[in-house]
Amino acid sequence: MQIDERLQQGISAHRSGNLEAALSAYKDVLSEDPDHADGLHFLGLLHFDAGKADNAVALIHASLERNPGNFSAWNNLGNILKLSGDKDEALKAYLRAVEIEVRHEEAWKNISMMLQEASNNDELLPMLREVVRLDPNNHSGWHNFGISLMLAGKREEAADAFERCLQFPPDVWSDKGWHPRVLCALGRAEVATRHMEMLVATFPDDPVIRYQFAAIRGEDLSLAPADYVRDHFDSFSESFDDVLNGLGYQAPKLVAEEVAELARERDLPFAHVVDLGCGTGLCGPLIRDHCARLTGIDLSPGMLRKAAALKVYDFLVEGELVGFLSSDLPAHFDLAVCVDTLCYLGDLEPFMQALAGALAPDGMLVASVEHLDTSDGPDYRVDATGRYAHRPEYLKRCAEAAGLLYAREKRDILRKELGKDVNGLVFHIRKPGASQT
Repeated sequence: MQIDERLQQGISAHRSGNLEAALSAYKDVLSEDPDHADGLHFLGLLHFDAGKADNAVALIHASLERNPGNFSAWNNLGNILKLSGDKDEALKAYLRAVEIEVRHEEAWKNISMMLQEASNNDELLPMLREVVRLDPNNHSGWHNFGISLMLAGKREEAADAFERCLQFPPDVWSDKGWHPRVLCALGRAEVATRHMEMLVATFPDDPVIRYQFAAIRGEDLSLAPADYVRDHFDSFSESFDDVLNGLGYQAPKLVAEEVAELARERDLPFAHVVDLGCGTGLCGPLIRDHCARLTGIDLSPGMLRKAAALKVYDFLVEGELVGFLSSDLPAHFDLAVCVDTLCYLGDLEPFMQALAGALAPDGMLVASVEHLDTSDGPDYRVDATGRYAHRPEYLKRCAEAAGLLYAREKRDILRKELGKDVNGLVFHIRKPGASQT
């Protein structure tokens, strides 16, 4: 058998999850040719899958010494280094990949995620400026150049770069409304609106685009439509955790800290906890030790598949929050958590009323919201991103109208977005016990 045929056998076995057969094939290749660059590369990936990151890095470096032009190997090296915590070296590997193949989409996406952390922006900005100069038709280059300019505080230049992104076919973007939303925030609402009008005409049945257009126009929306939320999160369920890690996402940790404090005050675990809008399950592992039974509910099947893989939830339910809480369930949840989900609801009165019926006496809610820091004006506001921010006074009023007690709140930073802090609240409400009703 030819050596390349044996390598392909190993790759096929590797992709199907048969690591033992893959290892045998890769070893056969390298026993015949110890300098086989692809054999070293794929053996490195196999070592990483087996939990041996140091071996993986050494093998892929050896492969690249023999074939330094393998942009896929550079990208894979970057992935392994990033997951191992060496973000500086990971970024260098990604940049090497796009230096070799300027249209390597996966490497550009990885660079984009790392850009959100803004740790290497001074180094990246001149590189990205050169990329778009040399290749003005590189849509990923313009996108990342715009982000880098935003992080550097060059808002007008960033807006110019994002306007350039609008000239590319819409299908090259996984989130077609991203650039118009950012342009709206940068003061170019007229350009953003014209582009969204074109998108609505081109994709009339797309609920994500319809809702984003309504948000950009500042329509009075009481909630994000369920089909928007479902389609939006299904579309990036596979990359969701990486994206949020790049945003310095703190909401699950902040909610879990409040849950841990409540568990200490009770001096016993919660009997049945429901994670409302559980997503990929970022909060579940953080609160599992404080509950006997954990149920998760989410609109997105893709997110639920990721949550199921964690094996921390006893039950997972596909459904909409208010409908689930309003169903014929007995009032038996003694804790509900809701992380970064109420930002898709503007009017919280239906949610609070449904929650009051689903909580057991003395049951609690711990939730996060984006903070609308105004002393007057509307109780909630949707911004160009399609997310709602709420005033704390409104939260208290909705809770009390549903017969719930607004116990306390903590203000903190939920995440970063294009280099800016997103301020939020983690609040705790309680349903009165039988003796208090």
